[in-house]
Order: sequence, then structure tokens, then C-alpha cells
Amino acid sequence: MAKILTDREMGQIIHDATHRRDVIECADAYERFLEDLGDLITAHFGGTRGGIGRPDHDLGWTCGFHINESVPSDGGVFRAYDRDVRWADGKEHQS
Repeated sequence: MAKILTDREMGQIIHDATHRRDVIECADAYERFLEDLGDLITAHFGGTRGGIGRPDHDLGWTCGFHINESVPSDGGVFRAYDRDVRWADGKEHQS
């Protein structure tokens, strides 16, 4: 029999994986997880996934996203993040 998860429960799994160190302990596995998560985001919200950045002194793990024709002209779901780069009218603008 299948285990049925709600949308919120699936979201909680993603939250736990990105906020708790005991869910995905191996850095290589976590990098692959972030690649998959980035691909999922771009499949549903536009853009193309760039590279995964491992933690440094300023930032934790990161994923680059590049604009494409699937991103809404206002920047879509990406507009609230990384305010140094703004996507508008299909172009990247430095803030």
C-alpha cells in the first residue's frame, strides 16, 4: 500500500532537507539534491538552472538561475530574491 503525503507534507520534507543537517548528510548527495530542486523550479517557473555553489564565508549553498523566455516579464517567482540582479522585460538588469 502506498504512503499518501499531502502537498504540505511534501513541502516539509523539502524544508527539512534544506534546514536540517541530518536529512542529507553527504555534501555530494546534497549538491545533486539542489541540482534536482533547481531543475524542478525551472520546469515550473521558467529560467534555466546554472551551477551549484558550495558554502563559503558569506553564503550557504547556492544555485544560479538564468533568465529565458519562460520567465514572466516581471521576473516571476525569482523577483523577490538576489535584489542585485533584477529580471524585467526579458532582460537582466544590475541594481
